[in-house]
Amino acid sequence: MSRRCRRSRLLTGLACAAAVTGGGGVVRAQAPGQPYASYWYPSTILNWNPATDPDAAFNRSNVPLATRISTIQQVNPNATTGAGITSLVAYAPTSNNPSQGSAVMKYYANNYWQYQDTQVFWGGSAGEGTILAPNPTVIDAAHRNGVRVLGNVFFPPTQYGGQISWVNDFLQQRGDGSFPVADKMIQAAQFYGFDGWFLNQETAGGNATTATKMQSFINYVHAKAPTMHVQWYDAMDKNGAVNWQGALNSNNSMFFDTTAAANTGKVADSMMLDFRWYGAKLDSSLTTAASLGRSPFDLQTGVDVEANGYNTSVDWSGLTTNNKLKTNLALYRPEWTNNSASSVADFYARDNKFWAGPNADPSNTTTADAWKGIANYVNAKSAIRSAPFVTNFNTGQGNRYVINGQQLATGEWNNLSVQDVLPTYRWLMTSTGTKLLKIRNIELTGAAAGDFGHKAFLLVVWVGASALAHGVLQIARAFELRPG
Repeated sequence: MSRRCRRSRLLTGLACAAAVTGGGGVVRAQAPGQPYASYWYPSTILNWNPATDPDAAFNRSNVPLATRISTIQQVNPNATTGAGITSLVAYAPTSNNPSQGSAVMKYYANNYWQYQDTQVFWGGSAGEGTILAPNPTVIDAAHRNGVRVLGNVFFPPTQYGGQISWVNDFLQQRGDGSFPVADKMIQAAQFYGFDGWFLNQETAGGNATTATKMQSFINYVHAKAPTMHVQWYDAMDKNGAVNWQGALNSNNSMFFDTTAAANTGKVADSMMLDFRWYGAKLDSSLTTAASLGRSPFDLQTGVDVEANGYNTSVDWSGLTTNNKLKTNLALYRPEWTNNSASSVADFYARDNKFWAGPNADPSNTTTADAWKGIANYVNAKSAIRSAPFVTNFNTGQGNRYVINGQQLATGEWNNLSVQDVLPTYRWLMTSTGTKLLKIRNIELTGAAAGDFGHKAFLLVVWVGASALAHGVLQIARAFELRPG
């Protein structure tokens, strides 16, 4: 999305669909018959049928959500126990989002899943469709790492094409009180294999009835699909007006939790707080959440990194108490690390600094820089639950394709469905003597299953199908390299 299209960051997040390119800002023409991720308006999703949708089979993930290790190893003393990350990522435009990867190597091959709990497949626009289902490559990679994936519903502001009639269509009910659009959204999530929906209603023209229906819509989803995760975005208030709070309070708590709702009182499973937060607002939000019996980590405080990534000015003191996070974080558009990069190698360098910090060591984030890395605030969570741990170190992109040593194709590609689970603590190596590795450059050769050679880490050089540690290991010195 173009920065000039933005008025209040998230509110216009996808109002300028033509400017949302994702994947490093490159959109390439695809071969005839290329399948794309599903997207709809509320009126058109009612006609969707996977049996007649020619792309449906290509959009289906069969990778279940992996269970993560229950005991989290805290390698950084600053990290907040219990805190997590929601990331909102636009991989490509809404209507041009390939189902099975594409012939481009420079792509946001997300490989720091261990710091994320939820990923929103960001998209939707007035000109294309307001409901977007994630493609299976993202679902596959996220699920292998224990990360839930949410489709996105985005009703844009009226100045960017939003129509209140779309919201009304979304909330239409049958005579028995059921919601037909909700039924179709549940069907899509279950058929495609993702975990729920992110709801962002920013179109003006609603009223208190609109708000009440939206609350009932969320409750209906949970009644029909109890395990489906719904995350609400702090935009529409209890009167149906678009009124961003930057907090959980009486104006928006009806979408989060209320004793008037069904069952336990929970409405949305989580809520993303708009970027208008500050420290005192977050403190009051914690009080409100506690009064509802909800965890502070059911709140996701928005941090917009789309334009400047780790150079973003963030009020970390407002986000923390005694250097510990008050709530979860919602990182809006962390694919900046790829979109701003000059090359794939530059993307890796930026991504490493964004997540692990400038020292390239999640256990040591001490720095004079304002951005200390996400590892400073959140513990890594691993889905590696058994030994031996085997990986081909495939990040899901390359410029040749090799299986078992046999080169099958040349040319750029990306496909996160073939991404391996990567070592959780790949930057972490401890030794009582001199550490083994020094930084060295290796050629970016691209790769695929069984033959990966385009990634160099500070502590581990990934090449071929092995991790190469080099240096002099001193006698009687302990050495530990942690894969997961």
